Amino acid sequence: MAMMMADLSFSASISNAKLPRYGNDSSLVKRSSMFRAEARSTESEKYTTNGRSRKMVPTTELMRSKGGGRARTDTVNGSLNGAVNGSTKAVINGSTNGVVNGSTRAVINGSPKVVVTGTSLVNGSNMSSLVKTQKQMSARDDPFEEELKVLPSDEGFSWAKANYNSVQRSIDIWSFVLSLRIRILFDNAKWAYPGGFSEENQKIRRRNTASWLREQVLQLGPTFIKLGQLSSTRSDLFPKEFVDELAKLQDRVPAFSPEKAKAFIEKEMGCSVDVAFKEFEDRPIAAASLGQVHRAVLHNGERVAVKVQRPGLRKLFDIDLRNLKLVAEYFQRSEKFGGPSRDWIGIYDECSKILYEEIDYINEGKNADRFRRDFRNIKWVRVPLIMWDYTTEKVLTLEYAPGIKINNLAVLDSRGYSRSLIASRSIESYLIQILKTGFFHADPHPGNLAIDKDGSLIYYDFGMMGEIKSFTRDRLLSLFYAVYEKDANKVIKALIDLEALQPTGDLSPVC
Repeated sequence: MAMMMADLSFSASISNAKLPRYGNDSSLVKRSSMFRAEARSTESEKYTTNGRSRKMVPTTELMRSKGGGRARTDTVNGSLNGAVNGSTKAVINGSTNGVVNGSTRAVINGSPKVVVTGTSLVNGSNMSSLVKTQKQMSARDDPFEEELKVLPSDEGFSWAKANYNSVQRSIDIWSFVLSLRIRILFDNAKWAYPGGFSEENQKIRRRNTASWLREQVLQLGPTFIKLGQLSSTRSDLFPKEFVDELAKLQDRVPAFSPEKAKAFIEKEMGCSVDVAFKEFEDRPIAAASLGQVHRAVLHNGERVAVKVQRPGLRKLFDIDLRNLKLVAEYFQRSEKFGGPSRDWIGIYDECSKILYEEIDYINEGKNADRFRRDFRNIKWVRVPLIMWDYTTEKVLTLEYAPGIKINNLAVLDSRGYSRSLIASRSIESYLIQILKTGFFHADPHPGNLAIDKDGSLIYYDFGMMGEIKSFTRDRLLSLFYAVYEKDANKVIKALIDLEALQPTGDLSPVC
């Protein structure tokens, strides 16, 4: 009996329903001390991911012929493990070597082939996020289907050229910094207004400078676009005119060509796009500072979003951050930029660390999985699933989860969503992140937050995350309750306790 129990293995999707009883039917169970257990998959709504029901997919749906060959014949449901529809042992093309739950690797047609993907890079795990798939919906039935827009191309920008060298890059950066310095000087100098100084004239000139700044940031490319996006959320540091213009960088970033994207995917995944995906849309649905997103369909019919990193990004970061360190040192010495009161060097160090982490998509996938676990019991927060078998350090494949941008108030109002409910859920979700889990989304601009059909919050882009240690969370919680209770003495004490943590680095500046 013990040996029998050791050989049993069940899929994670098996329901809690009792196993069928066979009684004395000799056609089902022989009269002996041994017993038979039958494992079945389920499509019950009870077993869901982020509120979406999931179902098993037959392995035959993943096999397709093209030119007499087979695509990814060494995988089952996109996994390196031979798990098949909840069966305790997988018989694949006549081979009985495929055992469920990762006990051995599948041998298909007698050939023990192995494909190395992002799955094997995550803590040495054999997990597969593709065993379960989302119920499909046609584009016509989906009111949230994103309309493809023609995005500007990066072909006209110097930073997108293959022969763009470091010397020219440094010249471009310092020309921008000096020009910005001169413009700000003239905007603030009253004698620089020929018709006489007035606040209205200053606002007009600042708007012109802000528009120029946005164009220059686009010309300088990914690193500065990312910094511009971050600055657009800091109305406490920059004039309103600058914040409004830089906010346009959140969803109006130049895209690179589909030929570049496909070549990059093939280089990263070690196979052609046609082998990896059943369908792949050439036109991206979004372009960000560090990459762009294409819609695709897996061979099991599941719709996904493929995030492709901009080619040559690390090399560009190396050049830019060397120059930006010199800029930070210049700002630190300048009283005009609040050098004595602002830690520009500390901000640079934190930003450079975060930028390098953001271009590691394996790290981003891990962050997304952790964030999803933190909110596993919150029905109104949704995090797209990471498809590890189609993910590498520079290509990230995730569940396609379209939604309405959280700042698109006209559409939200027209569809009857409650602004107050969205606001309260947004606040509550961040209180959970900061005061309970200590793991928070550090890049919450409107491009990374959307509203699902049922009013749930959808979080995107987990490349930039922050973490708060437990003893700091305790002090923040004390401050929160002191403010809630309107107790001035407790507020002062909590602030003193938090100030004492500053030298420890636990409250280091966040870019």
